[in-house]
Amino acid sequence: ANDRTIWICKPSDSSRGRGVFLIRDLNELAYDQQYIAQRYIDRPLTIGGYKFDLRLYVLVTSFHPMRAYLYKDGLVRFGTEKYDASNSSDLSNLFSH
Repeated sequence: ANDRTIWICKPSDSSRGRGVFLIRDLNELAYDQQYIAQRYIDRPLTIGGYKFDLRLYVLVTSFHPMRAYLYKDGLVRFGTEKYDASNSSDLSNLFSH
């Protein structure tokens, strides 16, 4: 990881964006609870300028042979503010990340 790497950290026992924060140095991470830390995607795919994520539900019943079932309903979530790649270094605006 280089000095421009941004990490998104999420408490492992939380939901709906509660407790999410961005850091540049993993040494900044306090080990007071379990987190999931992921390298931040600096050039994300957007729709209409908004970041989004997909939640799909899959049941895997076998790995050999592979057998999986995709539930017909899913969920799409959009950011509440347009993503500005030129301002992606602003780690305080969680609504655009």
